[in-house]
Amino acid sequence: MKKNKQKIVKFIKWTAIVIAGYWFLTTLIFGHTELNPKTGIQNFGWSGLDALFSNQDFGFFIGEPYKTELDGIDGPYIFNDLKYWVTENNKLEQKQFDRQSPIEVIVNNEFKDRFEITLKNLHQNEPYFYDLPTRLIAISDLEGNYNALESFLINNKVIDKKYNWIYGDGHLVVNGDVFDRGESVNQTLWLIYSLEQKAEAQNGKVHFINGNHELMNLYGDVSNAQHRYIEVAKQISNQTHWDQASKFLYSGESELGEWLRTKNVIEKIGPYIFVHGGLNKQLIDEDLSIADMNEIARKHYGNGFDKKINPPKERLIVQSQSSPYWDRSLATNISNKMAFLFSGSSLEKTTSTVLDSILDYYDAKKIVIGHTVVENVSTDYEGRVIKIDV
Repeated sequence: MKKNKQKIVKFIKWTAIVIAGYWFLTTLIFGHTELNPKTGIQNFGWSGLDALFSNQDFGFFIGEPYKTELDGIDGPYIFNDLKYWVTENNKLEQKQFDRQSPIEVIVNNEFKDRFEITLKNLHQNEPYFYDLPTRLIAISDLEGNYNALESFLINNKVIDKKYNWIYGDGHLVVNGDVFDRGESVNQTLWLIYSLEQKAEAQNGKVHFINGNHELMNLYGDVSNAQHRYIEVAKQISNQTHWDQASKFLYSGESELGEWLRTKNVIEKIGPYIFVHGGLNKQLIDEDLSIADMNEIARKHYGNGFDKKINPPKERLIVQSQSSPYWDRSLATNISNKMAFLFSGSSLEKTTSTVLDSILDYYDAKKIVIGHTVVENVSTDYEGRVIKIDV
C-alpha cells in the first residue's frame, strides 16, 4: 500500500514538473500576453524569443497596445456609398461607388474565389414563422469557413459552381455563428446576403439566425476574432480600442450591420424550431414567446445593457447562459459542464419531460440547434432535438 502511494506521489510530481517545464519553454520561445480584450492594451506581454527571427517587436510590454496587422484579402465593408477593402498586399483601400452597381467579392482562400453582390434597397425585419417548404436544409457554426459553406451548398445542389440558386422554392437555414475564428467571415456573410435575393426570385428562402458570435460582434466583443479583423476595424473606424472599433464595423451605419439587425434569434418553420443555442424551462416559466425573444434580442442588438435597469425577462434573453443563443441544456457534454463548473455555475441536461413541455408551449415537434459541437449531425431525445454543429 505504501509503495503504491509513493508511486502515485511520484507520478503526480513528475507530471507537474513536465507541465511546468512545457509551459516555461513554450512561453520563453513563443511568448505570452495578458491584455484587456476591450481596449487591446497589454497588462503584461512578453514577445518570446521567436520574435528575434520575425518582424515582431522583441521584449516585455506593459500598458502598451497589442500590435495587430492586416493579413490578406478582406472585405468589402460598405458604409452608404463608401466601400473599403483589403488587398492581398495588406493595404486598406477605399472609394465611393454607385450602390446600384454590382460589387465583386474576392475570397481569402487558395482559389481566390469571386462572386458579385447587389445591395438591397430596403432592409426589413424577418418574420418569425414560416410554413414548411417542400425542401429544407440547414447548416450552422461556419465561423468564417467560406470553403465549408460553398462546398456544402454545391454538394447539396443548393447552388451551382457559378453561385446560381438551384434549390427552387426550397429553404436554407444558417443557424448562427458565421462570425469569429475563421479566415473569411466577411465574404461568408456576403455569400449568404447575395443568396437571399437569388432564392426569393425563385420563391425560395434563406434564413439567417443570429447566434452568440453574431451578438458578440454587434456588441464589440472580439475575444474570438482573428486580429486581422480587429486591425481593419481600427483603420476604418479610426478607433484604437478594440471594442469600439469592432462595434463600428458592424454598426447600423454599415450595410452588413443593418442587415444583421433584421435577423431573428429564433424562427419556427412548420413544426421545426431553429435556434442557435437551445430552449429551456426558464423561458416558458417567464412566458416568453418566440416573438418576445426576438423583439427583446433585437432591441439590444449592439446596444448597452444595464442589469440594474432592464427587466429580468430581458436579462434572461440578453445576459444569461439560458438565452436562446447561449443555452446548452439540450446538448450537454463534459467540456461544457467543466466550463460551467469553473465559472461558478452548473449545467444540467434538460429532461425529456421538460422538453415535452417546451415543445408543447411553442407548438413544435422538433428543435434544431447548433452551438455545441457534435461529431456528426445527430438527434437526441428520440429525434425531437437535431444537433447540426459539426
